[in-house]
Amino acid sequence: MNWLKLKNHLDKYLPVYVTLAMIAGFYVGTHANLKPYHDMLKTLNMLVVISMIYPMMINLRLGELKNSAKLGKQLAIALTMGLVISPLIMCGAIWLTDLLHPVNHMLALGLLLAIVVPCSSMTIAYTGFTKGNIELATIVVALSFTLAIVTVPAWLKIFASNYHVSISVWLLVKTILIVVITPMILGILTRVYLMGKLGPEGFLRIKPAFPAISLMGMYTIVFLIFMEKARLIASKPSIVGVALIPLAIYYTTALLFMTLVDKAVGIPYRDHMAITFTSVGKNEGTAMAIALAAGTGLMAIAPAVTPILQIPFLVGYVKAWRKIAGLWKCKITEEVISGAS
Repeated sequence: MNWLKLKNHLDKYLPVYVTLAMIAGFYVGTHANLKPYHDMLKTLNMLVVISMIYPMMINLRLGELKNSAKLGKQLAIALTMGLVISPLIMCGAIWLTDLLHPVNHMLALGLLLAIVVPCSSMTIAYTGFTKGNIELATIVVALSFTLAIVTVPAWLKIFASNYHVSISVWLLVKTILIVVITPMILGILTRVYLMGKLGPEGFLRIKPAFPAISLMGMYTIVFLIFMEKARLIASKPSIVGVALIPLAIYYTTALLFMTLVDKAVGIPYRDHMAITFTSVGKNEGTAMAIALAAGTGLMAIAPAVTPILQIPFLVGYVKAWRKIAGLWKCKITEEVISGAS
C-alpha cells in the first residue's frame, strides 16, 4: 500500500471526511437504538482514541520530550491559557450571548464546564497533523489532567457556588493513563523495535502510515461522538442553538488570541501549534461525565454539543497550518517539515 499517497489524500480532504462523519454519525444515532450497546460503545471510543494517538507516539523522540520539558515559557503559556484564560473567555462569551438571548443558568454552567476541563488527548493528534511539537503537547496534556484535579472544582465553585458538583479524581487519573501514558509507552517501544528491525531508511518508508492511521482514527471518533449524542442534540434543538453561540465566540476568540500572543512573544511555530491545540481543545468526554455525575441532563447538553463546533474549528486550524506557518516567515514551512521529521 502507498501510505504516503493515502496520507496525502486523507489530509487533503480532511474537512470533507469530518463533515461526512458528523452527518453519518448523527443519522445513525437518530435512527438506531444504542442503549443496549452503551458499554460496548464506551470501550470502542477508548480503543479508537488510543488507535488515533498511538501512531503519533511512534514518532515520539525521547530526546525531544526531555527538551520540551525544559520549555518553561511555553508550558506556562499553555497551562495558563488552557486552565485560566479559556474559562474567562467563555465567561465573556456567555455574558455577550445573554445580552441577546437569556441563557439558562444550568446551561451556562455546562458551557463553563465544557471549557474548564483539561485538554483533549485528540489535541496531540491535531498537533502532529500540523507538524507541531508532539512532545510538548504530550507534556501539556499530562500536566493539564493533573492540575485539573484542583482547577475544575475550583472554577465550578467560583461560577456555580449554589450548585454542588462532584468530580471523580479517579476518572481523571484513569483517563490520562489510558489515552496518554499507555499509547506513549507502546509508541516508544514500537519505534525502538521498528528502528532495530528496519533501520532508519526502512522506518522512513513506512513513516507516512502512522499519520494516515491517526487520520482514520479521528474520522471514526467523530462519527462515534455524533452518533452517541444525536438523540440528545435532536431533542433540544433550541437549547442547542443557544449553546452554539458562546461556543462559536469562544473558539473564534481563543484561536485568534493564541495566534497573536504566541507570535508577539516569539514562540516558535512548532511550539505554537502544541500550545494552541492543547489550550483551546477540550475533553468533552470528561465534561460529560462530570455533568452526568451532577445529576442534571441540561448541564450535560453543552459538552455534548461542543464537538459540533470544536471539531470544525480545530480541523479548520489544522487545514490552514501552512498559511499559519507563513506568519512566522523565515522559511518556517521548510524548517517545520525538517524539524518534525
